[in-house]
Amino acid sequence: MVDSIRIKLALWFVCMVMLLYSVDSIASLMVFKISLMRSVDVGLEDLIAEIEPSVKTINGKPSLEEWHEEAKGKHPILATVQIYDVKGKPIEEYGPEGVPQLHNGHLRVRTDDRSLRSMFSKIEQDGKTTGYIQLQVSTKPQDDAIEQFFLVVMVVAPFIAAGVGICAYLFSGQAVKPIERTLLMLRRFVADAGHELNTPVATIEACLETLKDPHKLGDMSDDVFRMMERASDRLRHLSKDLIVLARIEDPESEMMRSNVPVKELAESVIAELGTIARERKIELVVQPIPDVMMYGHHESILEIFNNLIENAIKYSEEGGKVRIDVEQKDANLHITVADNGVGIPADSINNIFDRFYRVDKSRSRDVGGSGLGLSIVKAAVERHSGNVTVESEPGKGTTFRVTLPLARVGT
Repeated sequence: MVDSIRIKLALWFVCMVMLLYSVDSIASLMVFKISLMRSVDVGLEDLIAEIEPSVKTINGKPSLEEWHEEAKGKHPILATVQIYDVKGKPIEEYGPEGVPQLHNGHLRVRTDDRSLRSMFSKIEQDGKTTGYIQLQVSTKPQDDAIEQFFLVVMVVAPFIAAGVGICAYLFSGQAVKPIERTLLMLRRFVADAGHELNTPVATIEACLETLKDPHKLGDMSDDVFRMMERASDRLRHLSKDLIVLARIEDPESEMMRSNVPVKELAESVIAELGTIARERKIELVVQPIPDVMMYGHHESILEIFNNLIENAIKYSEEGGKVRIDVEQKDANLHITVADNGVGIPADSINNIFDRFYRVDKSRSRDVGGSGLGLSIVKAAVERHSGNVTVESEPGKGTTFRVTLPLARVGT
């Protein structure tokens, strides 16, 4: 699929470039042709201005016979020089054979497929028009130049198309890399989500089968209902986290931002998770939290605190400690959550923010969770233009550090 997108992008780019090349070539050809014809017209105007004073009026009719006798001995006459009477009837013609027709502009001789440029001017004597002088010149040199221009355009076109096609294909490879990564993540997400959903669904199905047969149920009814409750809770948490993650990651989704009271929010999360910590005999060491406001999305910031602290509690051993430190430095909010739990192997550090990634799958399923908590943290932090880092040593614990930009109240 990605390769087909890449090829389509390259083809579209080639088509666009060649369309622009064609338009530019046609425009250039027209300008070139107009320029050549204008230069011919200027030459004809100058030549008429040079010859016109030599026109003599004999018996009321204009004539260039004397000029012709004088001129032919000096140099060959390359242009057709024609004299017409006042009615437009041809009287004299000198030089190459022309077209006996008064005309300003382009002429084509059908008999021998010649192309001529023609220009005429009135011959006046004592303020009275006595006839016309017309010059015609072959445009073969100009036509040849135009033809050469066209041939060059046509010859160069395939090379341009090939070059642009190769470049477009190479650059489109870079352009589709984000699409490729997204598709890969989507496939992996669908596979992982399906796997995660399969376990609680299978548990519920097994419990339902047991409930159908009262003889099999016996004294297991309480256990069956507890299993169904745990499976349904897992499904509920998984669907909730998927919705939260999708909303945060979607750049088109609207995130209503406001001034969030950091101290109040953090203390509410710590109080809620304190019950779980006490049950596991884990001490929460909370440093004084500054009473500051952060301009951001309330629910996303809540998810950052909740998932980091909950994650630290889950992966701490009984009797362990979780340290929570929130500081304001310059224009940033720094959140540090550290535990002295099992830690994370070095080869897993780069993957812990991936969806459904678990370092120890068996332990992770025992402590619960959807496997999306750290993915939500990373997405929420990045949505607020912040960054998150992690340091860990197996057997000694893990430290997460989050930096979020603070905005002034009222911004």
